[in-house]
Amino acid sequence: MSKICKSCGKEYKGEFCEHCGYGDLNLKTHAADKYKTKTPVRYMTPEQKDEYYEALKQKQRERSRGGAKAHDPRQVRLLIIIAIVVGLLVFGTLFGTGALGFAEKNTDVIEKYFKAINDRDFDKYSSCFPSEIRKSIEQDLKDTGYSDKQYMDAYCADFAAEYGDDFRINYSLLKTEEMKTYDMTEYKSAYGSVPQIEEAYNVVTDVTFEGSKGSETFRMNCYVGRVGRHWKMFNLVYDAGTITTDMEIEGQQTENEDTEE
Repeated sequence: MSKICKSCGKEYKGEFCEHCGYGDLNLKTHAADKYKTKTPVRYMTPEQKDEYYEALKQKQRERSRGGAKAHDPRQVRLLIIIAIVVGLLVFGTLFGTGALGFAEKNTDVIEKYFKAINDRDFDKYSSCFPSEIRKSIEQDLKDTGYSDKQYMDAYCADFAAEYGDDFRINYSLLKTEEMKTYDMTEYKSAYGSVPQIEEAYNVVTDVTFEGSKGSETFRMNCYVGRVGRHWKMFNLVYDAGTITTDMEIEGQQTENEDTEE
């Protein structure tokens, strides 16, 4: 007696439909396979684990071949530029704070100042001062109409007349004293603003002017301050002498010696 297949609707005579397989208990279908529960890795046999991990590797290789996107060269260049800029900013910050070990010493500006005069170098000379004084010097240069060399020659004219056109300045640093307090009122009155001074020192210096007409040594107080990363010259004052045991000036007499005479 023939039967009607509940799956495909065709007639069949055996225990299962020979057309679609309905009723065959040994038939495996893809629909049934997808509902099977996978065995957890920890319960797999060594052979199953090898197959499992190999399958994962194969899927990864297929994703790499088919799913990787080509990098846009413009984006790559942009990222490189950004990295360089960030690196320069970090370097600049460390350099500016002296963290990289390139910070100036507080006496470097004094050496620079006297060398600039010896070399008649206007740019180096004006750069020894904070921005307010430097602008004033540059404006003075502009007002005179001089060239840089003419300006420096005029600046040195009195020294040249006294010690000779070939005069040179030599100096010797004697004592460095940190200034805990200082008054910038006159500076602000003269230049309109005051720079942010991180540290300030008075460097006592013996300065010798020497040329073909003669030589002379003076004791001077060089007032320097650190503005940002750089040390600047704020003032240089001739010191006729506050005489102490470690700062004695030859040829001068104390008040007691004058009294004894």
